[in-house]
Amino acid sequence: MRNNLRALLNHNTPELPSELIERLALQSSPKAHEFRTNAWQQAQNLPFPDKKDEAWRRISLDALLQTPLNLFTAERRTDADSDRIPAKKAAVYAGCLYSSPSGSHLALDPKLAQAGLVLCDYNEAEKKHPDFIAQYSGKIVPPTDGKFAAAALGLAEYGLVLRVPRSLRAEQPLYARLDAGTSGSAAFSHSLIHLEAGASAVLVLDYRSSSAKGSAKNRLHLGVLEVKLEAGAELTLVELQQFTPDVWNITHERAALESNARLHWVYGALGANLSKNFIEASLRGAGAETKMHGLFFASGQQVFDLDTQQDHLAAHTTSDLLYKGAAAGSARTIWEGMIYVAPEAMQTDGYQTNRNLMLSEAAEMNALPGLEILADDVRCSHGATIGRLDEDELFYLQTRGIPRAEAEQLVMEGFFGEVIEQVPVESLRAELKKVLNARFTLAVTP
Repeated sequence: MRNNLRALLNHNTPELPSELIERLALQSSPKAHEFRTNAWQQAQNLPFPDKKDEAWRRISLDALLQTPLNLFTAERRTDADSDRIPAKKAAVYAGCLYSSPSGSHLALDPKLAQAGLVLCDYNEAEKKHPDFIAQYSGKIVPPTDGKFAAAALGLAEYGLVLRVPRSLRAEQPLYARLDAGTSGSAAFSHSLIHLEAGASAVLVLDYRSSSAKGSAKNRLHLGVLEVKLEAGAELTLVELQQFTPDVWNITHERAALESNARLHWVYGALGANLSKNFIEASLRGAGAETKMHGLFFASGQQVFDLDTQQDHLAAHTTSDLLYKGAAAGSARTIWEGMIYVAPEAMQTDGYQTNRNLMLSEAAEMNALPGLEILADDVRCSHGATIGRLDEDELFYLQTRGIPRAEAEQLVMEGFFGEVIEQVPVESLRAELKKVLNARFTLAVTP
């Protein structure tokens, strides 16, 4: 099926596309079929975002909406062969999931499976855990969040499902790689993370796309991520977006925290042509706490638009956000942050900081922090800066015999180091440093 996104989401039919029903065999899960159908109808009824919408006014979607895309063409298969999991990852992570529109494969520590931990592809969860999917799908990110969120919820072909049962502490980290579709295609993902009361886990969520062979065509990823942490649960989530430069990426992501839950969310945006991301922590129970660390590095003609939200909806909640970004070439970045404090959220602490490096004259960076405080007795602050590599630091390093180019790299590493050190997996920290160094070298080389 070949179409463009505008035509697909204005199809005006109440039934899910027959191609999707056939390839995912949704008839086997009536509850999943009902949920998807409702989301699909919302996707058709909601308007496309445009520049009149505050959250979308700084980017253009015209090219995306008109580009021909192959939809639902990949043949679905299930491959649970652990031999496809690299040995290095299997040694570091207690569970590794690979999920894509064409299928999935999994390696999971049997002890965790016996303890009740569920790690699997979203489509598989619809069949094996239909009650769980029916209970939690679309509850944190509802279809009403927007046309693209509704589309991802209704048309999801793949994604992650992680469920950690009550009081289970998964000591070793977990890994999930979500691969977008092939060149010239559209891919829709839906991921659910649910930690029951007192549970804890560390998860690395890695969004990737394979390099296109021959003449590359643009492709699309629409995704939804829903995170629910029950009372006292603790999650460290490292989320990396490393798509190839031919990908448009739009995601709606929200975490809901109940009383005394803890979330450490580390986000990295490195790939894609255009990436628009809504990233929200919703502190719904007293004593809930979140730390949000992010980094982004745009080069060439990349466009990154990151919309972060810290919602304090209960008393005695804490949020602390630090995002650092760099832009080179003719890239554009937008970071827009908001701290919201509800009237009942007394004794709230909310902090928000954004730091940016301009690495070329043609690059454009926008930093837009915001506060909306409707309660007394709170401590909230925000700040943002945009600057260049510190000449004093460069001069100091050069006086110690370090060449200019190497000094610049060291200053850049120091700039991002505060975020990279938040990643709890040593091998991943090393990988991120390598990627950033390579991007920086390419960006500043004449």
